Amino acid sequence: MPRFLLLFSGALLWSYCLLAQDAHYWSSNYGPSVLLTPGSVIASSRDSGVLFYNPALLSLSNKNRIAISSITANIYQLEAIKVTNGTGAGRHLRSTSMRIVPQMLSGSISLGKKAPVVIAYALINSPGFRFLSSQRRDERFNVLDDDYSPGPEYFVGDYVVENRVSETTALLSTGFKLTPKLSAGISVEGQIHQQHYSQTSNARALANSNIDSSQLPLVSTNTYYLANYVQAGLRFKAGLAYDMGRHHLGLVVSSPLVRLWGRGSIVADEEINNLRLVPDADIFLSLLANTRQEGLRARWRMPVSIAAGYALDFRRAQLYLATEYFFRVKDYDILTPRKEAFIRPDTGINNTETYSLLRLHDARKAVMNVALGASYQLKPSITAYASVRTDMSYADRALNADGTTSYNAYWNNVHLALGANFKRQKFNFRTGFLLSYGLTHKYPQDINFDMPAEENFLQGNPVNTKARRLGAGFMLSYIHNL
Repeated sequence: MPRFLLLFSGALLWSYCLLAQDAHYWSSNYGPSVLLTPGSVIASSRDSGVLFYNPALLSLSNKNRIAISSITANIYQLEAIKVTNGTGAGRHLRSTSMRIVPQMLSGSISLGKKAPVVIAYALINSPGFRFLSSQRRDERFNVLDDDYSPGPEYFVGDYVVENRVSETTALLSTGFKLTPKLSAGISVEGQIHQQHYSQTSNARALANSNIDSSQLPLVSTNTYYLANYVQAGLRFKAGLAYDMGRHHLGLVVSSPLVRLWGRGSIVADEEINNLRLVPDADIFLSLLANTRQEGLRARWRMPVSIAAGYALDFRRAQLYLATEYFFRVKDYDILTPRKEAFIRPDTGINNTETYSLLRLHDARKAVMNVALGASYQLKPSITAYASVRTDMSYADRALNADGTTSYNAYWNNVHLALGANFKRQKFNFRTGFLLSYGLTHKYPQDINFDMPAEENFLQGNPVNTKARRLGAGFMLSYIHNL
């Protein structure tokens, strides 16, 4: 088979992929207060029972004379995703998940009396991302060229995708005062990030009988791709907080994620049977490709980000405004396959294309998120909270190159949160309800069963379509003060 035909077939079959990561930075709720009032944890907070996003605010917790506090938080989460016409007209991709997530266990200690230093520690479990969906077409219609398979053929197409992302973070922070009005703080985060992604696509057409079609009973393309990896890394944050009476300002700078260790694996299989790529030519393509590569070096990145917040005090209320800008991430490999033989028979040059066909990679555009929140003291023991925040997607198909990309969600989310804090002498009880909505009309299909044909490898002609995400979460948090 000519080399250009081999490369052409491989590029088309592996160019489509369902992106394998929830492509949002503010989907994960960083502690109880962030779920309800994002702005308060950058610029100001009126209670000490909070794991601060801005470590500089830890120094202010001494105003309540609390020596030790501990926090536990659980999230009850429901998520529903629908990709309209995800694999063709009327063939939607749906995924629904319901989970109970123990989100956080944390505490803080105040050391010293005249110039106290507060140290906070935490173990945080992100709710993560789950997507599992499948679709199928089983009909008789015209798929193959009539000159050798006249009339409609029996066609069966299957598509299955699974994506799971989870993240656990251990955090250590400290905050201290530089001047009576200016505070500073630093945080160190140890993070374990895991991802499992698999995709299966099968398309088969049974050729009709003709002069010599007995040798071509089945025309098919089948692909399977599986990627698993786990990585441990470190991230650092530095924060400043400035108080001017009723006005409060905050600034946080987060470093890139520093990789400590990471390993992963790739399993791939591709098969082509009796596919005629050139009309009116008796050239039929059959191809087999298979590999299993373990012990691959894994690397998952987080970009530099800058967050700023402003809070304004009223007699019984407080308004919050926060924003965070995440820098772009240039294309890089999460998993780089070894240049081993993939396509059979091996002509001696096939392994040069293994990298471009099998790599799991990532590329992100820069995004900025904005949050607006408010709190109101209904009575000395009860404070109500409300907030709304954006959660922009960094996914961009224009940034993609060869291989399989690492994210899934193209929709921009909006999160609305309502909740209350109930204060007692020895503890605070905080509860909140979160609603999320995401929408895009430019979700790129990865396969389309509407018009499968030999020239498109029975995969159809993918187009952009509509995708929607609905989410609801209920949080319970218990803060015990000693």
